[in-house]
Amino acid sequence: MRSSAYLVQTRNGVYHARFVVPQHLRNPSESREFRVSTLTKDPRDAKARSRLLRVLVEQIWATSRVLSRSSLVAYLQAQMTTFRKPQLPIPFNAHKDDNGEWRFTDVKPEDVPAIDDFLEAMDRHAARSVPLSQIALNTTHDEKINDPGKLAPVAKKRVTRMAAEYLKYEQQREVDQEIGVKKVPQIRTRLRPFLDTYGTRHIGSLTPADIEAYRKMLVYYPKNVYKLASAAGLTFDQIVQKSKNKTLLDNKGQPAERISSLTVDGYMMTVSNFLEYCKKQFAINPTVMEGFANKVGKAKEGIKRRAFNKDEMQKIFESAYYSEAAYNCAYQYWVPHLGAFTGARVNEISQLTPDDVDQDKDGIWFIKITASDEDDDKSIKNEESRRIIPVHQKLIDLGFIDYIKSQKEAKATNLFDINKAKADKFGKVPSEWFNQKYLRKYIGIEDKSVVFHSFRHRFITSLAQSIIDGSGLSEDAVLKERIPEALVLRRIVGHSVAHSITAGRGLYDAHTDTYTGEFSIASMKRVIDKLNYEGVTFFKFQPIEAGKRRRVMLK
Repeated sequence: MRSSAYLVQTRNGVYHARFVVPQHLRNPSESREFRVSTLTKDPRDAKARSRLLRVLVEQIWATSRVLSRSSLVAYLQAQMTTFRKPQLPIPFNAHKDDNGEWRFTDVKPEDVPAIDDFLEAMDRHAARSVPLSQIALNTTHDEKINDPGKLAPVAKKRVTRMAAEYLKYEQQREVDQEIGVKKVPQIRTRLRPFLDTYGTRHIGSLTPADIEAYRKMLVYYPKNVYKLASAAGLTFDQIVQKSKNKTLLDNKGQPAERISSLTVDGYMMTVSNFLEYCKKQFAINPTVMEGFANKVGKAKEGIKRRAFNKDEMQKIFESAYYSEAAYNCAYQYWVPHLGAFTGARVNEISQLTPDDVDQDKDGIWFIKITASDEDDDKSIKNEESRRIIPVHQKLIDLGFIDYIKSQKEAKATNLFDINKAKADKFGKVPSEWFNQKYLRKYIGIEDKSVVFHSFRHRFITSLAQSIIDGSGLSEDAVLKERIPEALVLRRIVGHSVAHSITAGRGLYDAHTDTYTGEFSIASMKRVIDKLNYEGVTFFKFQPIEAGKRRRVMLK
């Protein structure tokens, strides 16, 4: 049985619940309906009260209890006198800290506009003695011409609201191809600590002192914070404090590693770009940016890397170190050779396991460059780096497959028996050995523009040239035709833009961007075997005898 209950408002603004008595319970001497005051002028509160009244009335009528109209109304009215509306949970796990500032620990990116509305409503509620439900959310701001030396009305917006607008601005730049597709997620990630700290503040209230304090806290920010179980649910301030005290632990129970100074600069540069956007709208005091200039300058211009030339390749691979098999560790031989014939990065090569080298159904050997979400030991630069590289025939001739089989039989955990370092992981030891000892001291190549990564440049350039030479077309014609070999090269090196031959000189290529994962290993093998370092001699790998050290200078 359901009774009809309607809300009606009297002249003085109080809401009454109106009930219609069912036909079989009506008394001929009484009216067919009656009303009960909800004792409130708030429409939302009145609805909640009327729902309670309806439940009570239906319970009485369902049990066929005989009550006079006056007794029923008196009973219901008494319930309204003691009615207490259930306290709803505060959204976003909002709470005030010791300084009276709102903090949020359960926020998603799409919640930013709602949080800003919540804060503005709370401000108006605190200033006026009316129920919060009767305060209209007003997110618009008067557009006025900014007077020189004064902030515009937009300065009253919360930092979170301005950040949401800034992200929309950057998303549009991404659509217009002014920035890369991965830039916006990076901006969102790097703004999170700043928004957690100052998100509830008015954007115009920020000062240089705030920025300086933020940078001092940021140096204690841990790496991969969103993967740390011990950081779940903590605010930025709490994470920093625990990191300072070395009580913030990683998933292995060790003190969490902090981000590097370069990463701190990256976070600060993101905030600087955001505040520059605000500055253009006269939303912040320009002195805030002046304070930034002292802390975050332009990135130091680094040394431009280049590919190894033919003479340098000859010095590297034809030295007595390889011709006389003077190496003491397997990585000293295989990591440079794999760099030359795969174009892979030093850490991608150094972190390989024996299981990462396998054969397909046609017997073609290939290398898997990958990383596991559960395994922190292996990492890749980006998703394009997750790829398969066929083993070049030259590597097979040098004994790579025989070496793989021996390592599988030995059940080695790392293909080259390299121990992981805290920084740079598996690539640290081979990189330092090659760049500092072998390249500079042993061979005597002092040019700082060439390092291990120069193998990658050499591989891309040489294979691209082989593709052009084999096509019988000019480079311009190859670019226009978008020949498949060029797309295969792009896939092999794991670059979104590997070379001018694959990038199309800035032209958009749907095939390149969408279908580069569809090539067979056989087709990729045919392409990579086109690579030929003419004039460079490579010496076959000689197994290292355990306990016999061949050279002292190069460890």
